[in-house]
Amino acid sequence: MIRLPSNFVKTIKEVHKEKGENWLNNFQELIHWCEERWQLKIMPPFDLSYNFVAPAIRNDGLEAVVKLAVPNDEFLSEAEALALFNGNGMVKVIDVDKEMGILILERLKPGTTLASLENYEEAALIASNIMKKLWRPAPKSVYIPHSKERGISLGKIFAEHPEGLGPITKEMLQEATEIFQRLFKNADQSFLLHGDLHHYNILMSSSSSWLAIDPKGLIGDREYDVIQFLLNKLPDDQISK
Repeated sequence: MIRLPSNFVKTIKEVHKEKGENWLNNFQELIHWCEERWQLKIMPPFDLSYNFVAPAIRNDGLEAVVKLAVPNDEFLSEAEALALFNGNGMVKVIDVDKEMGILILERLKPGTTLASLENYEEAALIASNIMKKLWRPAPKSVYIPHSKERGISLGKIFAEHPEGLGPITKEMLQEATEIFQRLFKNADQSFLLHGDLHHYNILMSSSSSWLAIDPKGLIGDREYDVIQFLLNKLPDDQISK
């Protein structure tokens, strides 16, 4: 039996409500079903946040990673993005069950994250090369959201909190809203993006190359991926900026 950390159980219940409760109640059966269907043994999980992710050993001796999610739109966006990237700069998909919220992925080893590199310029160069492999003209998508939706959400937040929200000042919200509007106005082409590309979502593979993992899937300007990466390593004294 695989034991789930209490903080992960709490997160699933808070985010997915009754649907999450049902998923947790059937979790052990889901594990057994996956092991039978794909002929593998699921090992204790990695550190968990919003999805169950664990290494697995297939009956043929090859290693894999099993990712289980409470089925939702974000999972469908990730699955579609992975299919579109098709292993180009991205971890490869062995199999997927969209209805059940299951991804079977290749295991990247040693799996060292890009955050382990002390040379910032070297890390930025590696990330930029991955971005070039990932980016492609936006396809006709069924599940992947457009960055415009984020702009609309930001506008609603600003309207509901005109004086700011927590550490985010009125001026920050206003400037962010204006930047979104300017990007929409000047965009001449939309691209398929990772949507959450940062140092911990880039791993070293066994071939000594670097690959991205965990795409959220996003359609929009390429700058969104660049900004996400840069914000992940801001110097402490520049956080406000």
